[in-house]
Amino acid sequence: MKEITFSAEHTGIQLQELAPLQERLADEIGRISTAWGSGYDSEYASLTLPSDQDLISRVSRLAEDKKALDPAMVIVIGIGGSNLGTMAILQALGIGEEVAYFADTVDTPYISRIYEKAAQLLKQGREVLVVVISKSGSTTETIANAQLFVSLLKKQRTDYHNYMVIISDDHSPLSQVAHEHNFSLLAIPKHVGGRYSVFSAVGLFPLAVLGVDIVALREGAQSMKESCTASELADNPAALSAATLYHLYQKEFRIHDTFVLGHALFGVAQWYRQLMAESIGKEENKQGQKVHVGITPTTSIGSVDLHSVAQLYLAGPNIQSTTFITVKNQQDIAVPSDTAFDTLVPMIQDRTFNTIMDAIVKGVQKAYIHANRPFMTIELPEISAYHCGQLLQMKMVEIMYLGFLFDIDPFNQPQVEWYKKETRKILSHE
Repeated sequence: MKEITFSAEHTGIQLQELAPLQERLADEIGRISTAWGSGYDSEYASLTLPSDQDLISRVSRLAEDKKALDPAMVIVIGIGGSNLGTMAILQALGIGEEVAYFADTVDTPYISRIYEKAAQLLKQGREVLVVVISKSGSTTETIANAQLFVSLLKKQRTDYHNYMVIISDDHSPLSQVAHEHNFSLLAIPKHVGGRYSVFSAVGLFPLAVLGVDIVALREGAQSMKESCTASELADNPAALSAATLYHLYQKEFRIHDTFVLGHALFGVAQWYRQLMAESIGKEENKQGQKVHVGITPTTSIGSVDLHSVAQLYLAGPNIQSTTFITVKNQQDIAVPSDTAFDTLVPMIQDRTFNTIMDAIVKGVQKAYIHANRPFMTIELPEISAYHCGQLLQMKMVEIMYLGFLFDIDPFNQPQVEWYKKETRKILSHE
């Protein structure tokens, strides 16, 4: 099977310039290689997920049980790492658009629309499956939505517990509720953080219920082991990307844009935004020294954003690097001729949309070269579960390497807890 391809050719950096970083990364590459698939006892625990056969068996069995209920609506209640990976893969594959809903906020108008649709379906005798996901089991927004939708199910179904699935840390208060109320429960391994959890039950269960080939997804992720643990940067896309981003950071490139050429991959860009922001934006290094480091991740979609932000990207301050993500083979349609608009852009007559998009991609990259704007490229042979697995796994390993180079912990997010604590104080009238 064809693999995704990565290039750092147009970053303005010669490979020999990264030699010191390759030397620095050598031990970390070895640690990641050793940890890959070795269990859940270290901070690299997420690297075991793609090869965990017990996990895939448990998830698949429960998914088949819940699919047998024939849900007309699947509501995933969770926020951040609890839903962004699932959303990204569903959007990429074009699956679940009429069935999957994500309750990831307490914005009343948005949640009310989901609630009203669920209530209407239940009254019609159709089924609604509610999946509550929280690593800690005490996220305010998640629990508020869980209470709302479990109340709805309880009003409409005497066996409402059959339509509830909880995914949480084994010892969280949410897991305890699942045991007490006979809700189905899937565990998140202790050392697997939310933004690294897409190949755990967090992503696998809702994806399986909605019809995604989770076996192929995991196989794609696992296939990246050899390349992402290669000792030479030229052969290791995750380490080369990390070293490039770190090198550019030293040259004051403090923004990184993930520019996807096609709507299908925009969710992937949003997933990566959280991955980079929470992992790399840190106040302290591993020695406890104040460093305040971080790369600000942005997202763009082509060709739409070529008409909104390209002027800034090409002419504004040269402080941003970019990764373009493209897809080689997709379904195609042709521009019809013999219409009233034939003479307006004559060079597109009878051309396919893919041909036009390919010209746009090459055109924008040439413009970046002319403007001396550094960029990397990733190309997927096609959009499939396998290649989504490859892309997401590569990016997670990239962030692990980048965290090592910054000498910060890429697995924690201490400042995220600040708003949670303050919110609880306000709600408790403290």
